[in-house]
Amino acid sequence: MSQKVVFELLKELGGRATLQQIKALALEKYPEYSLHEYVGNRLHKLATWGYVKRNKDDTWEIISKRGPPT
Repeated sequence: MSQKVVFELLKELGGRATLQQIKALALEKYPEYSLHEYVGNRLHKLATWGYVKRNKDDTWEIISKRGPPT
């Protein structure tokens, strides 16, 4: 489930953002959870599954129109 949330956070940031930007938004939106500590791990899983990619400038970008299943 947290992969879907991270995907939605990236989408909210315009579909492309740095790890720090995504972590900051996760902490802002979900301060009661530790999600911000695991954003990098979730992004790597999403990349393995073909939903996002890491660019050479260290930004993460959505490459799939549909997000991961809930």
